[in-house]
Amino acid sequence: MAAFTCRECGHSLESEFRFCPICGAVHEPLDKLTEEGIAAFEEGEYEKALRLFKSVAQKQPFSAFGHRDVGHAAFHLQDFNAALEYYEKALKIHANLLDVHFNIGLIHMKRGHVSDAMFSFMEALHFIHPLTPGSYYLGLFHSQESLVFQCRLNLGMLFRQRGELEKALEQYQIVADSNSRNVPALGSLGDCLMALERYDEAIKVYKKALKMLPDGNEKLNLQNDLGIAYFKKGELEKAVAEFKAVLKKDPDHVNAIYNLGQVYYHEGLTGRMKEDYEEFVKSSKNAASILFALSKSMVSAASAGKDRPVEETNLIGESPPLRRILDLLKRAAASDATVLILGENGTGKELAARAIHQQSSRHDKPFVALACSALSESLLESELFGHEKGSFTGAVGQKIGKFEAADQGTVFLDEIGEISLSTQVKLLRVLQEREFERVGGTQAVRVDIRVIAATNRDLKKAIQEGRFREDLFYRLNVIVIEMPPLREREGDLPLLVKYFLENLKASRPTRFEGISSEALAVMQRYRWPGNVRELENVMERIVTLNDDIIIKPEHLPEEITGATPAAGSGGSLSIPPAGVLESVEKDMILRVLKESHFNKKQAATRLGISRPTLYQKIKKYRISLR
Repeated sequence: MAAFTCRECGHSLESEFRFCPICGAVHEPLDKLTEEGIAAFEEGEYEKALRLFKSVAQKQPFSAFGHRDVGHAAFHLQDFNAALEYYEKALKIHANLLDVHFNIGLIHMKRGHVSDAMFSFMEALHFIHPLTPGSYYLGLFHSQESLVFQCRLNLGMLFRQRGELEKALEQYQIVADSNSRNVPALGSLGDCLMALERYDEAIKVYKKALKMLPDGNEKLNLQNDLGIAYFKKGELEKAVAEFKAVLKKDPDHVNAIYNLGQVYYHEGLTGRMKEDYEEFVKSSKNAASILFALSKSMVSAASAGKDRPVEETNLIGESPPLRRILDLLKRAAASDATVLILGENGTGKELAARAIHQQSSRHDKPFVALACSALSESLLESELFGHEKGSFTGAVGQKIGKFEAADQGTVFLDEIGEISLSTQVKLLRVLQEREFERVGGTQAVRVDIRVIAATNRDLKKAIQEGRFREDLFYRLNVIVIEMPPLREREGDLPLLVKYFLENLKASRPTRFEGISSEALAVMQRYRWPGNVRELENVMERIVTLNDDIIIKPEHLPEEITGATPAAGSGGSLSIPPAGVLESVEKDMILRVLKESHFNKKQAATRLGISRPTLYQKIKKYRISLR
């Protein structure tokens, strides 16, 4: 294959390339088919362009630009599978085709593959080089600056989806610093500062962007955001002024109506606020509709304030690892992105999922949880998707599945690593399309849900072993939260002991008032392989089987008093005797079942587990229900 040097930059090139990938200079005349394809592409005739470019690619199989051209045409026809196929061929020949990396990133964004999209945009930034006009005649950009800026804006958006606000802020700031008149960057920067509760900075950025925008919807939306920033900062009069200014230009601006209603509600609609109503009546021909919408907004704000437990998480502790988790949960709640919660058994994965739901915009909608490992494949599919009457033996009527029951709310799929490969395929469709068919049905059911999954398994290892689909993993792996084990939460044990003891005192008669320093020291040396759930069970066992005022070392189970020090406590690791935890769990389940008169729903509630999980453990420990 012939090679020569680019006349512009001296880079050694293969003759098939029409442009130098380093400086972008043209060094090869375009053939007739390519010129016709470019003309069709520029006129928006993408199907014609696709046919012409494919002919060129067949004749020039080693031309990276030929494959790239086909990919671009397929991309604009939204045939993303074909686009990816040709883009990959182009990159195998030459790795630094920047618009190819960018378009691949866009495809992954559209499909929700956050990690893959981020990789593609970072690759584009990595390969940035000086360009000459025409370098991207089939791409979306005509300058290095425009490509760099859009890559960083997209990266910022993806970091925000993952809850990594500081990293998102960094990307937006780079663009804003490079081009102070880039309004999209300023708007995104302001939103990010708002999410970080840096209201003064957000206000400054919003004001700067507003000066550059012409009148229109974009400017009104940004002005509404400025009002929210003032409201969050506590400057209510300035907030009201911004919301009212928006409504005077657009009386049907839903967000401004809602936000102004919240201000009125929180201020009690007294004094000056009443005068504001009169001002609307005098100055706007749409006063009646605005006032009606404001009234509805105030009712909504009152309801949200009364019903929404914004800060309630039931995750007890003040250790740095837990504080980081609480902050991440709050950030995750601000988006609708899929969340994957990792961690050992008993670390509070379901509590974390509930906290995300409670702090999200879906807080007043259903939260539906399902333990995936507790059911067989057929029963799990019926539970998830529902079934039609007669779809299998025993299906005497139509059943609504968890996804359908959770419409507009949140579905929590615990132990996601245990589901079969065939069910994984169906779950992947739900995550991609938000639709499914009931078992035995043919009609697609569409739902609006947020999915949170959890597992204690190593999913990457499961992928290597062929037990878990890689495409499903990347669908789930958008925002990842790893719950810390109890042994790493230094200082949280005393708080948890106090919390569980107070809860137990409220539900049963006991004289226990606290724990001795000696007993607490013994508990702190233990490794707690069952984590917080094990601690809760131990506390219930102590209170149930003993009668005293203070918990002492002799009240603790043998596996704790006989344990060697835990890691980080100055000794070796604590390894409990084999079978001890299972024995404790079996005894606890049997006792609670007896106290509940074998009412499994009541027993499951007391144990803090689902009924399917309780059935699974009854079967595991061969507990007799007679």
